[in-house]
Amino acid sequence: MARPKTPTIPEDKVHYFKEQLFSELSHMFTWEGLPENIPLDYLERNLVRNGFVMFYEDDVIGPDILRCNPRGYNRHQFATTAIAVTSSDDLQDYSQTRTIKRLSDGKAAIEQFDRSTDCVLIQNMDYGQNLTDIVEHFAQRLALAQQSFDTNLMWTNVPYIFKVESEEMRLSIEKLFSEIFSGVPFVVTDKMLFAQNADRTGLPTDIKFIGKELLDILNEIMMKFRERVGFDTAGVDKAERLVTAEVKSNNQHTRTCLEIMLRQREIAAANISAFYGLNVTVKATGADEQAEDMTETVKEDGENGTNDSGIKAPPGVE
Repeated sequence: MARPKTPTIPEDKVHYFKEQLFSELSHMFTWEGLPENIPLDYLERNLVRNGFVMFYEDDVIGPDILRCNPRGYNRHQFATTAIAVTSSDDLQDYSQTRTIKRLSDGKAAIEQFDRSTDCVLIQNMDYGQNLTDIVEHFAQRLALAQQSFDTNLMWTNVPYIFKVESEEMRLSIEKLFSEIFSGVPFVVTDKMLFAQNADRTGLPTDIKFIGKELLDILNEIMMKFRERVGFDTAGVDKAERLVTAEVKSNNQHTRTCLEIMLRQREIAAANISAFYGLNVTVKATGADEQAEDMTETVKEDGENGTNDSGIKAPPGVE
């Protein structure tokens, strides 16, 4: 028994959604205090795609960052060496090999830090996992949903199916419909044109347009992606307003995912600040606005010092 054919998703559709998802991921965090020559888009783009970036000081350009691959794990499962290699068509390979230093190395870590040979490792997640698997998982499904929408949209624009025996008759019918859509009156000049279908001018395809449902599926997949990586979202599967308790339940999961990435960046920011004499901070994009919204929610829902989830209001919020 022959296997049923599965739909083929064009690679350009998958690539489009991959780049869209990576673009969203590259703007999840806001860094402050880094030197002006540090490209923040390069930093986050390589963290979510590669997992590791090293912060080091170059003899010529000063503080800089490069995508890298850690090597040589010690008994504490910490990488001891970061190797960065960059190349292009116009430039020769440029490599940097540095020893990774952390504040957790000991009390003398700052005094023993050598800017000419050492570096700070910035990790995307624990042990430097990138987000490629998550992006590919959701990009495939987004592309499949988009393919369904495109197919449905295309076939709802094919109003009739005709049975013909010759290429000449096919061209005649196509010409006839092209003239109808351009405003030319429907005039049959060939008595043999519909001889094989005398009772009807064509078989209506009667394909139902379900674009709205497919767009809802597309949006829901995107919401699931955002929920997976840590964006606060209620999804599109509920038309009614979620009560405060439900939103808090969703946030408990999404913030856990987000905080894994944020924590690694905070560790790196503390190391960079200590070893290079800077004041580097990092926060989730929109964190300030989110805190203000939460305060407003507590104020609006608070009754007798509690909100509708039964959680005690924070001190100072009545």
